Order: sequence, then C-alpha cells, then structure tokens
Amino acid sequence: MIKHVGLTIKDPSEIKNFYQEILGLNLEKEFTLTKELNQQLFGFYEEVPVSRLSNGTDVFEIFITKLPSRNNYSHLCIEVDDREAMIEKVKKKNYPYTIIERETEPLVFIQDKFGNNFEILVH
Repeated sequence: MIKHVGLTIKDPSEIKNFYQEILGLNLEKEFTLTKELNQQLFGFYEEVPVSRLSNGTDVFEIFITKLPSRNNYSHLCIEVDDREAMIEKVKKKNYPYTIIERETEPLVFIQDKFGNNFEILVH
C-alpha cells in the first residue's frame, strides 16, 4: 500500500553513509524540488535536492534541507536478515542507537544524524 516514504536530512553525505551503507539502499534518481512547488506542497520556500533510493521493494525519497530537525514519535520499522551486523555497522560509523533488552527479543532503534528513527526487526 505504501508507494514511498519521504524523509529529511541536512547532510548530503548521509545518503551514502547511512542510507546506502547502513540500510543497503541503492540510489535510483536525484532531482530538485523547486521553491515554488515546495511552497505549494510543504509550505517552505527553498529549493531542495531530493535523492530517491530503493532496495527493489521499498522506496525512500530523501529531502536535503537546512531546516532543523524536531524530536517527535515518528519512526519507520524495517525488517533485516542480520540485525547484529547492522548494529555493528551503526557502531562503527558512530550513529546513535538504542537497545532495550526484553524477555522476548531486544527492542532496537537506530538513528541517522538528522534524527530520523528506524526500529529494526529481524525477518
């Protein structure tokens, strides 16, 4: 049902460092959202570069902005085959993460440098 997810970051290097190397997404397309269209859609008057990434099934549109991030409850939940390997990559690249031990299985969240949160489940 979901066609794609749109997320925001500040640092363009996050495309490679987090979304490609940590989440394993491939860059499909890059384009620019014009100031005028941005104003109409989101209410911000700035030109915004956008990178479209995918793993063949899931599609992410990553908007690169100078606007500050905000703390809230928003997060995406993704499933991976090897959660431990992903956690090791996150640690190696100094990305924030949280592991909460529970009786069943740990609750794991990782975060990009902008503050986008991802809950990580195992297939």
